[in-house]
Amino acid sequence: MGWPQKIAINILLSVVIISAAAAQIRNAHFKIHDRGNLWETMKDDGTIGAPNAMDRYQTYPSMDWPGGPHELRKDEQRSYMVAAGVWIGGRHAGGNLFFTENGPFDRVDRGVFKEITKKENFIDSPTYNPNEAEQLITAEWITTENIRCRRLSRSWSFRGLNNFIILEYTFTNNNPNSVSDVYFGFPALIRPNYQDFVVHNGWGDSEDRADDMVGYDSSRALLYAFDSTAIGGYDWDVGDFWQQEGELRAPGYAGISLLYADPASNGKKQPATVFYAQLLGNSSHFTLSSSSETQLYDILSGRDKSLQLNSRKPIVPFMLLGCGPYTIQPHDSVKIVMVEAVNGVPLEKTFTDLEHYRDTQKILPAGLDSLKNSVDRARKLFNENYHLPSVPPPSPKIEIIPNPVTQTITLSWDPLEQNWVNPISGKSDIKEYIIYRSEHSFAGPYVKVRRRTQIRVNESSDREKWFKADLNKWVYEDKVGLGVSYFYAVTTRDSAGRESWLTNRNEEAIRATRNPAENTLHVKVFPNPFREVSGFPTTGDENLIIWTNLPSVCDIKIYTSSGELVRTLHHNNPDSGEEVWDQLTDSRQRTAPGIYFWTVKSDVGSAKGSLLLIK
Repeated sequence: MGWPQKIAINILLSVVIISAAAAQIRNAHFKIHDRGNLWETMKDDGTIGAPNAMDRYQTYPSMDWPGGPHELRKDEQRSYMVAAGVWIGGRHAGGNLFFTENGPFDRVDRGVFKEITKKENFIDSPTYNPNEAEQLITAEWITTENIRCRRLSRSWSFRGLNNFIILEYTFTNNNPNSVSDVYFGFPALIRPNYQDFVVHNGWGDSEDRADDMVGYDSSRALLYAFDSTAIGGYDWDVGDFWQQEGELRAPGYAGISLLYADPASNGKKQPATVFYAQLLGNSSHFTLSSSSETQLYDILSGRDKSLQLNSRKPIVPFMLLGCGPYTIQPHDSVKIVMVEAVNGVPLEKTFTDLEHYRDTQKILPAGLDSLKNSVDRARKLFNENYHLPSVPPPSPKIEIIPNPVTQTITLSWDPLEQNWVNPISGKSDIKEYIIYRSEHSFAGPYVKVRRRTQIRVNESSDREKWFKADLNKWVYEDKVGLGVSYFYAVTTRDSAGRESWLTNRNEEAIRATRNPAENTLHVKVFPNPFREVSGFPTTGDENLIIWTNLPSVCDIKIYTSSGELVRTLHHNNPDSGEEVWDQLTDSRQRTAPGIYFWTVKSDVGSAKGSLLLIK
């Protein structure tokens, strides 16, 4: 064979090898738990955490506490975990060892993955089931060793139940013969010092800058971690303290706990394996990309604890809980239930300054008690088959409309007390509404807008002041500062004191008046469509339509669908990016219902759009 032919064959083989390698790469499908205070990304391949798990600037939840919003910027992230997954190791008939790795690193077993599904079961739904979670995400896959895995993850928004996610695994032997000495492991890169990456663009990347502490509570089978910067003794640029906002970014303890495991074949107490190690310098020991099946199986089964860290030393942790050994007959299953949880110092207590940073750190140990309480509540909920003895009322759906004319932000919502009946007690006992506001972020902290009293649904004075009978809506007008961004939530409380959660927060900050924009790329108009019931509910402002994100100087022209010019608005305000239209023509006539077109022209660009008026 000549050189040209050999070169051609080598090129062909290279293409085949590259194509085969490319075929092994798969982007997991995922669903997100985004209802409670703890948000998490669940993937269809058994892994947990942000889809781009090893990217330190993740854009999806990865044990985010407090969680949200859905579109995260780097500085908004409060992730406590990089990634988590599932390990399975055992022996086939004949004694041959097998091991499959699904995370927590990039390597994922090339199994068969079914479509991941998400079911929502909210309290205000007519089909609400109090014996099931508010969000249920189901993932199912079959490993290359023919073990079928099913993971049900459950989350709630209710106060006291919204800081954990329960993970119920069922592993079934699909092989024609039994498998023995099987261990199921749950590795996690719980890393509270991930906040140091976010805040400082680098931390925890060498042993002298590692600042996570790991602990194990044997009474709860709880393996946890927390950021211990104060223990490290840094006096400058400290850990996860974000000087820009004066905020301690990792005030919580994060952990995984075993809630239940089928008895092991040899009667061994579960979990069989509790393991944590320094990840820095040792990461190659924890993946099939650089270790053998035997080496990983020995770690999973607890035979190899040479890397176990026993001293109270700050680390960047690799953590593992394992259950086994099991002998599983064909078609038989093993059930294991885990919980991941985060809890700690309330967000409103984490804002401080560098001078008082040490004082803030002193209150962190109380966060461990909060984490333990969350795990205890999760265990109780699981033991009671997820049955809730009581539930709070739902939070209303709110409409939020800023009004630059009066420098107010108006919140309005339908009166839930007229129709909602508690599905457990059978009572219609909504007592009051509570309005919360944050000037910081979607995550909070939130304070009550009205500190002395709430809006009481059965008090005539409150109804006279805030209930608009002509609209059949509750309306609250909040006087706010110019240029300040706000986030709102409205909760309900019943006669027994049960209060709903902040499930109706606005994800995009609201301002009464925005500063002028540098261009016309993001011009918006609202309300659009305009309806008489969706305009400003305040008398005198009910016909207002507002253009926002405008440059300081521009002209707005409004046309009918046939092209007739209706109104020209000249905007010239160096302090405001809004302009208001009262729906009157240039000749002071009221506009008719229909479709209208608008244009914005300025020296920094142009924009156009449509507007629907429904009357």
